[in-house]
Order: sequence, then structure tokens, then C-alpha cells
Amino acid sequence: MEKKKILITMLEVGFGHKSPAIAVKESLEDFAASALAVDVVDFARESGAYRDDLAIKGSWDFALAFPISARIGYLLMEASGKNSGKLLDVLFRECVVKGIDYIDRYQPDMIFATHPLCLYIAVKAREILGRDFKVAAYIVDPFDGYIWWANDGADALLVASEESRDRLLEHGIKPGLIHQMGFPIKKSFFNFDRPACANIISDLGLEPGRLTLLISAGGQGIGKIYFFAEYLYLSQLPINLIVVAGKNKSTKRRFDSLKKYIKSKTKLASLGYVTNMNELMCSADLVVGKAGASTAMEAIFLGKPFVFTEWATYNDRYIIQFALKYKIGWYTPALHVFVELVKKLMTGEDIEKYKKNLENLAMQPGTDDVALFLMNMLDVKPDKT
Repeated sequence: MEKKKILITMLEVGFGHKSPAIAVKESLEDFAASALAVDVVDFARESGAYRDDLAIKGSWDFALAFPISARIGYLLMEASGKNSGKLLDVLFRECVVKGIDYIDRYQPDMIFATHPLCLYIAVKAREILGRDFKVAAYIVDPFDGYIWWANDGADALLVASEESRDRLLEHGIKPGLIHQMGFPIKKSFFNFDRPACANIISDLGLEPGRLTLLISAGGQGIGKIYFFAEYLYLSQLPINLIVVAGKNKSTKRRFDSLKKYIKSKTKLASLGYVTNMNELMCSADLVVGKAGASTAMEAIFLGKPFVFTEWATYNDRYIIQFALKYKIGWYTPALHVFVELVKKLMTGEDIEKYKKNLENLAMQPGTDDVALFLMNMLDVKPDKT
């Protein structure tokens, strides 16, 4: 029997669109490798829309450095309303045209998108090509559903929360198109020896028993949190800092030099790009940095409260609002507020309360649920039960 083809399309801007796509691919293959052929593609680049690919990724790096640009863009999107599709056609014409051509050549049975531009192109391609492939998307903004996600040409829009569902409803999406299931996270993220995480503190040269902050601003390593962390180190607070600079080599060099030339009561581990973020997160008391979907959801699933210091655009702001509403995290955009919070949290009482709140939320990843939902759309049965 010929395998059914699922094309998972994303844009590699940050890790928030790529990680859920890979997680779902792996789950699909675990369930039905004999019946499915699944590909994850960085859609603009793979389709040959190199100019748009460069522009999209460059604009995201710019937005991280200058968040006001992303916020203005978000508000313009929302203001465009039902004309948002026309705006996508104008802004990303090369990607739309070459993306449709790519889909024509690929001939999928289903397109599953984790980026709204990819969703738009999939719906448009089905209409123009006259094909009958299925179109579904996962809204990777876990507590938002802004206008570009609100595409009623899809067969299914999957969301992580009631908040995201409500946002789509506000944009006119019919309830029957929206399906709520947990945020997709790679299963390997949870495959580690949790009791052994206590050893990581010592292995990194840190002090066991101290408040430990995991500092991260995503893979790009861009954010004011690094200035905040530097200030903490210079303040000589008796805490541990695990600073993950990601791909940002200049940030990594900065903290290497800080540790080498300035002695502090604050213990510092300066790291670059890491592949054991799950173990680092497990070993820390708090995750600290920019509001981003994947990191925030990973922290929630591991029961780690979050201290948000910044947000790029409004879909990230919804993450902060959720954390404040359910008292599972704090927002400290000003340095003095951040430092005072860290001093207060050194007692440990508030952290335990927030961990309990996370436990009560009982949010779980939905990777397998998403995979089984997509298989059901294609009438594909698992290889094994």
C-alpha cells in the first residue's frame, strides 16, 4: 500500500515553529511509519523563495533587538482584519508563488503548518490547484490566536488553551474548526534522569543549596536579560546563575570574561548553544528571560516558575498575561524590580507556592494527541496500539 504523504511546513524563525513540527513528525512516525511518509521543511527556503526567506529571518532578528518594530507589525496585522490574506500576498509574494509550486510538485495528502504564512499558502494552494489534500495547523502561540492564524479555509486549527481558542473565535472562526490539545514537545525532552539533575549544579561549578536561575533568551541569545544577569553577578548575591547564550558568541564571550576577571559571591556557569536544556531546566529553581512559546511551555511542563523580563510582540505578551493570571510566573521589565524580586525569592517560599500553582494547572504536552488527530483526518490507523 502506498504511504500517505504529510508535508509539515514551518519557518525557522526562532525555535518555536520548528520544535513542535519535529515533535509531531516523530510522533507520527512512531505511530504509523508503515502508512505515512512525513517531511518537515523550512518552507520559504525549501521552496526556493530565498529573498523572502532572508527577509523573514532577518526581520525576526531585528524584532528581537528592537521589539517595538514587531509590536507595530502585530497591530497592523490585527487592523488588517479580513484583508490579512491580501497583505500576505503582497508582503511575501515570492514565497506564496514558489510555495504553491512546491506543493504542486510534492502532491501531499495533508499539509500541517506551524506558521501562519505556511497555513495561508497551503489553503491558497488547495484552492488554486484544485486538490483535495487536508490542511491543518497548530497555533504555536499557546495563549493567542492572532488574525493570520484565523484562516477559515483550513480543515482544523489546533490550539493549546481556551485563551487561544477565544482569540480565534473573536476573529470569526467557527467553533467546529477549533480543537484544543496540549502543546507539542519532543518526547526526548522528558527523557532524562531527574534525580541526577542535582549533580549538574556541582558539575557546573555552582553551589548546591542556593537559588539557581537559568538565564536564556532563546537560540538567538538576544535580550536585555543578559544585562540583568550581568548586574546580578556584579551585585555579589549568593545565588547561582546558569547563563545560556545560545548562538550569540559575543554574549558567551562577555560572560566568560566576566567570570574570569571579576570575582563574585555569585556563582556563574557561562554556556553557549546547549543540547541539554531539559537537564539545565530541571536543575534550576527558576527559568528567567524573554517570553517565548517553546521555552515557556517546557518550563510549565517541568513545573518550573518563570520570571519574564521582556517580550517581543503581543503573542508573547499573552504568555505573560497567562502566567500572571494563574500565578505561575512574574514579569519584571525594570532592572530594580527584577533584582528586588530575586532577593525576595531567595527565601524559597514564593517559589514553592508557584510550583504548587503549576501542579494544580496540570498542563500536559499533547504531541501524541496531535499526531493521532492528524492520522484520524487521513483515516490512518496506528501500526500498533
